[in-house]
Amino acid sequence: MRTAVLLPLVLAVRASAAPDPLALVRSAMPPGFAPASFEAPASLPMPEPVMMRMQLADTQTVALGPLLDRHLSTTDSFSGPAGQTTLGGTLDGGGDGYLAVTPPGGAPRFFKIERGMAGSWSDGVRRYSVSLSVNIFRPRLANYIVVRDSAGSVVWEKRINELFRLTYRAGEPVNLAGRPYRLFFSERPTFGLCFIYDDTSGGGHEYKFYMVPVDQVRGASPTSYRMFGGDTVRLRVTPDLSTLEISR
Repeated sequence: MRTAVLLPLVLAVRASAAPDPLALVRSAMPPGFAPASFEAPASLPMPEPVMMRMQLADTQTVALGPLLDRHLSTTDSFSGPAGQTTLGGTLDGGGDGYLAVTPPGGAPRFFKIERGMAGSWSDGVRRYSVSLSVNIFRPRLANYIVVRDSAGSVVWEKRINELFRLTYRAGEPVNLAGRPYRLFFSERPTFGLCFIYDDTSGGGHEYKFYMVPVDQVRGASPTSYRMFGGDTVRLRVTPDLSTLEISR
């Protein structure tokens, strides 16, 4: 799907001297400037250089390097005898949620958030385990993720929706079609981009997740995606994975 954004343009000229509007615009261009082709309705003939400038102004770029797995270590944490263990929420390509646990000096480990959730790890000094506390009288996202030490003491506990609320805050603010999103760039458990929109229209916070595999948007041409409310945006990741380009 391709989307063109056309904006109104008013050129005011004096009645006593009415120069050609196209000549005025072209005279302001630097030497060697080559305007791009464009399309405009017959009722609004727009000079080519002006349309090109509008398209460029409607494109934003985001540096991806600093975002890679940033949310895994900046969402939440608890302290133990070996140091600080960081925790965060993340999603795989299918939209399933995971708790990401990174022990001090160790690599992240991922535990799928589901009924029967179980797992354990060591920080080199003490062992920990994670489980999901489920109650049939609680909504699914209000159930608790619980981390205990080897003595059985609770060292960290959060509702699922609270974990993802904290994770949302760790994302990079971006603007898509006039709406605020948070952007995440992950290598694990799935290599891709995730855009999260905080829908408050119902009076609360309902997070809408939009997963984009990097391979779909890495290349010479942008790819169109439908986001919240049917908004269409175009995404492109540079071949070296350094930059995301977002346009309308």
